[in-house]
Amino acid sequence: MPGVPHNLVPAPEFRQIDLALGPSEVAAALRHLPGLVFFDSSGNLARPQALSIVGACPGGQLEGTIDEVAELREQIRKRSVRRPDCGFPLGAACGWIGYKGDFHFGFYDDLLVYNHVTGRWFEVGSLCEHMQSAPLPEVEISGPWKSNLTREQFVGRVRRAQDYIAGGDIYQVNLSQQFSADLPDTTSLFPLYDRLRNVSPAPMAAYLSAGDREILSSSPETFLSMHGRSVETRPIKGTRPRFADPELDSRSAFELQTCEKEIAELVMITDLERNDLGRVCEFGTVAVTEMLKHERLEQVHHLVSTVTGQLREGADQLDALQACYPGGSITGAPKKRAMEIIEELETVPRGLYTGAIGYLGYNGESQFNIAIRTLERRGARLSCGVGAGIVADSNPEMEYEETLQKAEGICLALGERWLPGAAPGR
Repeated sequence: MPGVPHNLVPAPEFRQIDLALGPSEVAAALRHLPGLVFFDSSGNLARPQALSIVGACPGGQLEGTIDEVAELREQIRKRSVRRPDCGFPLGAACGWIGYKGDFHFGFYDDLLVYNHVTGRWFEVGSLCEHMQSAPLPEVEISGPWKSNLTREQFVGRVRRAQDYIAGGDIYQVNLSQQFSADLPDTTSLFPLYDRLRNVSPAPMAAYLSAGDREILSSSPETFLSMHGRSVETRPIKGTRPRFADPELDSRSAFELQTCEKEIAELVMITDLERNDLGRVCEFGTVAVTEMLKHERLEQVHHLVSTVTGQLREGADQLDALQACYPGGSITGAPKKRAMEIIEELETVPRGLYTGAIGYLGYNGESQFNIAIRTLERRGARLSCGVGAGIVADSNPEMEYEETLQKAEGICLALGERWLPGAAPGR
């Protein structure tokens, strides 16, 4: 791992292969294997290096917390390889980090990598020989799909957050509600993920399976993208709905791009992320390279900024994760006090929601999303958090509606009866 002295081993063999399947078809053909991971960038075609990565059969797993990463660092150090300029991981520690910092990583030597720009497949190891073709079964959620908060309760918590803002405790805070449902059995939810990626494609989407846990994410937000010593974060703030009518859709985008509240919120969080990166980057290398960029997703418009930097000598990618964790866009500013207020106002633990999902490549090619628009399965329970950024001039009712807009893609994947308008608590 960059910044950690160690003896690098030769890079594993990788080769370009002819494969007449798309990334989701390859992931489906490997879903019978244990520990399937699918980092799915099919909604990311506007970016220059859009990769989708499929892995399975991890050679070991590790759980811990983001505050104590010595063992994770050692496991990656032992597997670190010389870094050819291939642009994708040559094996990786793949997994997730919960909002509270609890992590689960598996160590993957075999990966299939698809470059959406060139249309080429690459194989690290030997996964292709394990592919099996079989139709995806239907998956039913027994329901009901419930929120932990009614509209009135959520609005009341927004007003309490605004009291803290008025009192000078914070400038901004992200508040969320959590939907959950019961599952009838332990059938794999990969078919549900396949529906989700079709109705709500996203640049940082992912599916991961580990024992009785499954993660189905249609996240649009990059937490950290790391290439050797280069680090990038892309915080998102501001949301408006998409419309089929082009004129209405343009109006919605214009409203977002000219909204002083949304602009101020993203400026504030961009500054927070810049300061976080400054803790581990060389002085003078941290820069805001994009500000208030408008991006369109399937259901919503967003505003995005990009902050970049170069890791200082002696710092590695795990140091960057620790310095920036959890992301400022889903906590608030100042981060520490915002997290204390979140702890007080939210009635259930966030779990994975607003944590991070991704991989630490053995050759320094690493990437994590912010775990939003994400379903988390634990045994027979399925949950999904949705939130909104609260500032002094927030309209509490509109903030509640924003959370439902963000849930729409997931609810469409679940089926018409799960749409937010039909959800208990609205």
